[in-house]
Amino acid sequence: MSVAPPVQAGLSRADLLEDYDRDRAGFVLRAARRYGPVVELSPGTVLISDGEIAHDVLRRTNRDFLMDRDRAWRPTGSRRGEDALDSWMHARRAMLSALSGGLVEEHLRWYDAELTTLMDTWADAGRTGDPMPPLVHLSTDAFLRLCVGPGTARHTRDGLSALVADLLGALNPIVRSSFELPWFLDRFTARRRRATRAQHRLDAALRALVNRPPDGGLIAILRDAGVPTDPLVRILVSATIAARLVPAAANGWLLHALAVHAPDGEPSHIVDEVLRLRPPTWLMHRATHGEEVSGRWRFPAGAALMISPYAIHRDERHFPDPEEFRPRRWTGARLPAGAYLPFGGGPRWCVGTHLAKAQLTTAVEVFRRFRLEDVSSVVVADTDSTMYPRGLALSVARTD
Repeated sequence: MSVAPPVQAGLSRADLLEDYDRDRAGFVLRAARRYGPVVELSPGTVLISDGEIAHDVLRRTNRDFLMDRDRAWRPTGSRRGEDALDSWMHARRAMLSALSGGLVEEHLRWYDAELTTLMDTWADAGRTGDPMPPLVHLSTDAFLRLCVGPGTARHTRDGLSALVADLLGALNPIVRSSFELPWFLDRFTARRRRATRAQHRLDAALRALVNRPPDGGLIAILRDAGVPTDPLVRILVSATIAARLVPAAANGWLLHALAVHAPDGEPSHIVDEVLRLRPPTWLMHRATHGEEVSGRWRFPAGAALMISPYAIHRDERHFPDPEEFRPRRWTGARLPAGAYLPFGGGPRWCVGTHLAKAQLTTAVEVFRRFRLEDVSSVVVADTDSTMYPRGLALSVARTD
């Protein structure tokens, strides 16, 4: 099979940033439809909207394709065989095992009760207001409780939650900006210094817990599994950042779908369809180390790769009428690898996948106990970082 470079869109860096910032998700989808599954938008920036190629790139991450930044939006480029990456991957495997076991069962009972309390509060008021802030608070608290165990004092979780919020607030201007300075300059900017200070504060708080882990939580399980302090702190920082926004965004989209479509059927199918249409992690980043080939495409060395689940999930070969909300499409669904990527893939896929799907299925069951109506003026998919519903407002009433 012959190989070829990506299709050239011919955009300058300035034109790319201008078009992208005007409508990020729309730009990605239009570029995929206009130029095809692999397109070099501007020199060194390649968009991938083909699931098979995306799967291959994700599968070969840590070897041929690299994570070019971490959750704190700092450059990273470790490869397999290097101590930093090997210790990180050991921590990930231990966390994946812990989050697939009995720890989750008690957590889901607590989560059901907490989410029901939130819905009762909205039902008493008759409407939600903006549901995202309380959903973000619940998502953060849920993961922190999982980390420190149910017996840890609430003020400990509240303190950690405030530190996570401070870090996300400091990172927000960096993540939202499409203009990225070289690291040797960016680390001296005021916004980066603020983010670094916020991360150091969260690191210190988590390190104290790792050194004296509370009983019954994820941290204690990972320490008992032999995960060293430094990689454990790093993965906890990454996980708390993800756990604050991504589950909350998914819950927001679930509320919107239930209010607009009132779907029946399997809760898991509703979750799958919501994550297909509105994947909170709608764009993933990788980078090439040297020149690499995937399928019939040849990527230049040092290229920044943008993998878009948002576009991949609209491939009509796998999802007929892709813009339609159809949970029943998941009944007996058999999809090729890479066609559905709400949690990424390869060795760096989301370690919280099992927990996230269980929480979202629980959320559907809780939300169905209430009567929901969409009273929003306009709901916009905000894609500056995580894709979440901006402008969402619902009326809420009890069904009994």
